Amino acid sequence: MILIVEDLEEVRELLSAQLTACGYGPIIKAGSAEEALAALDVERTDGEECPIDIVLMDIMLPVMDGITATCLIKENPRLADVPVIMVSSLEDEETLNQAFIAGAFDYVVKPATLVALRARVQSALRWRTEARRRRAREGELAELTADRRQTPAADPRGVTGLGWPGPAQCGQMLAERAQRSHPGAVLYAAIDDFGRLEEVDGADPAAALTRRVMELAAGLPGRIGDVLTMAGDGRLAVLFENNDAAAARDIAERLVDLVARARIPHPRSNAGPHVSLSAGFATGVEAASLARRALDQARAHGGARIIDGASLPPEDN
Repeated sequence: MILIVEDLEEVRELLSAQLTACGYGPIIKAGSAEEALAALDVERTDGEECPIDIVLMDIMLPVMDGITATCLIKENPRLADVPVIMVSSLEDEETLNQAFIAGAFDYVVKPATLVALRARVQSALRWRTEARRRRAREGELAELTADRRQTPAADPRGVTGLGWPGPAQCGQMLAERAQRSHPGAVLYAAIDDFGRLEEVDGADPAAALTRRVMELAAGLPGRIGDVLTMAGDGRLAVLFENNDAAAARDIAERLVDLVARARIPHPRSNAGPHVSLSAGFATGVEAASLARRALDQARAHGGARIIDGASLPPEDN
């Protein structure tokens, strides 16, 4: 189900005809942001999953603009997995930057060609499907481990409304895994120059950027038992059920590449205008500490790098 949000009727009908020609549907339409928020039932934050799979959102709308509407959608945890594709004739960098900070998944320029529209929608649908699978796996893991641990208190450093375990939960899960005979692999990744963004622009843009990267990470395939968590300060962690360095490297490479291809604006990055990730991974009993060291090494060498913790020399005592 795709929701088209566009105030011009002729544009709504054209987009609807293009999507129908590509085999997508059902299509629902809204002439304003307010109508769209009502269709999404944005006031409700829990309960059944939203049946709408993708939102095509015009930026220039009467009363409430599309960027503000996207912020309201992404602030709702029930709607966090619904990708929003901005559809606009505006192409200036600042407008697109604001759209991505608000949580937009992608954008297409009006008038949208059939090829461009189909490509964006296909990508968003794949992401939506993988995000659902990831949530289902994390739910299965939570049920399996509920009888072995108490639910930890909310971590104040977590980003509100994301729905992923925060730094405190991550630390507790790592401590539990360290006690197992097969603790599994650990991957740490970090947004390069995240600290400069938070220091200069403040907590809200930094949180929005974290959310965008987490959403991309959630779309990557995984296995039952693998857990995606927030690790604080623009970092994320993937805790793998199996002690498989090759699988950890594969996810690291795919994640770094996915974020690079997303071309998310990063106004404070020293490496370029878009977000890049550094990553470190490791296996074994010391996987967590080795992965952190590997991440630090990747960042220290200019960012946008992946380092295997097994390649690091022993720490000096």
